[in-house]
Amino acid sequence: MKVVFIQIKGGNYGGVWQVNKIVGEHLIKDGYDVSIVSIRDDHLGIKLEHDERLKLITINEKDLWHTHHLDDFKESIKNHHYLELVKRLYERLLNNFKLKNDKKKLNKYLDDVNPDYIVTTQYQLLDMLDKKYLNRTFHEQHLSFRESFRHPATKKTLIKYKDLVTYIWLCEKTKETAIKNGLSNSISLYNAVRFETKERADVLNNKKLVTIVRLSIEKRIDKMVNIVNKLFEDKKYSDWTLEIYGDGEEYENIKKLIKSSQITLMGTTNNPKDVLLSSSINLNTSDYEGFSLSILEASECGVPTVTLNFGESVEEEIINGKTGLIAKDENDYLEKLKLLMDNQELLEKMSVNTKKNNERFHIDKIIKEWERILKPNFK
Repeated sequence: MKVVFIQIKGGNYGGVWQVNKIVGEHLIKDGYDVSIVSIRDDHLGIKLEHDERLKLITINEKDLWHTHHLDDFKESIKNHHYLELVKRLYERLLNNFKLKNDKKKLNKYLDDVNPDYIVTTQYQLLDMLDKKYLNRTFHEQHLSFRESFRHPATKKTLIKYKDLVTYIWLCEKTKETAIKNGLSNSISLYNAVRFETKERADVLNNKKLVTIVRLSIEKRIDKMVNIVNKLFEDKKYSDWTLEIYGDGEEYENIKKLIKSSQITLMGTTNNPKDVLLSSSINLNTSDYEGFSLSILEASECGVPTVTLNFGESVEEEIINGKTGLIAKDENDYLEKLKLLMDNQELLEKMSVNTKKNNERFHIDKIIKEWERILKPNFK
């Protein structure tokens, strides 16, 4: 059986690639023929390690996935930058022309391969598929339902194809919300943790808070830094540190917010397992998550998470009070963090619980659900 995963960008370590890779590689082990097709490449020069039998295809290797949107045009007009406006309009038209060519090449590839199933991972891709492929397409929406419908273009596209493709959401609550809002052709599949380990972090002696995250606005690392700045004002916690791993457009802003010498921006890491095994508590302050890979990875290492409520999937990833703590606001977050740092018995118990609970997100369990939906008689 042939399965083609399609993503808008390749050549990076992003969450979409991680999910497609781990599922694709395990489908190959079970006899499937699997390709991951990227419309364009990020040009980062990264060599992505993967099973050699996993076919990686890029439709347009020259151009980046980028275009100007309505807000960009409004900004140019507001600032009276009319030459910039003309330039942006030209770039938008040129990109639209190139996308039409990309669409032709994509569907030519699909014609040649004739896949049994297609899995798309961004809403824009649904408009790029020939209609004949829609009845064999699963669209995996990596955002929560709330965020998907908050974005007008995403909402419009999901409604447009609601009777033509099957939607995969990343947790049960998101699926149920989608069905209640008219997307009846919806199912749910959890993300799988991308690595497994028999080791468990020495959470009592590591005395390290950690986050591994993309430094973008929706991750709200500014809130995290403000909370931990306050925490470290208390000399009681002078032997603790916070390490922030990641990069992104918010890097410089976050750097300016750091007041404590116990907080360090570490840059990116390609070895999250070792980082987490040397940590005690994982921190999350995201506004929203589809299904957080970083929480799964922390849990695999026995590192419990303290988080703000990031929406639909939070209570399916974290059993509040057992495998982690879910805070209502920043003040509550600070109190819950102190509670866990001060109570060694609770911290150790949560470490054991979260590692045990994470077994349900191991790929050997998740892949069975994928293979169930990839059967010809699936309903």
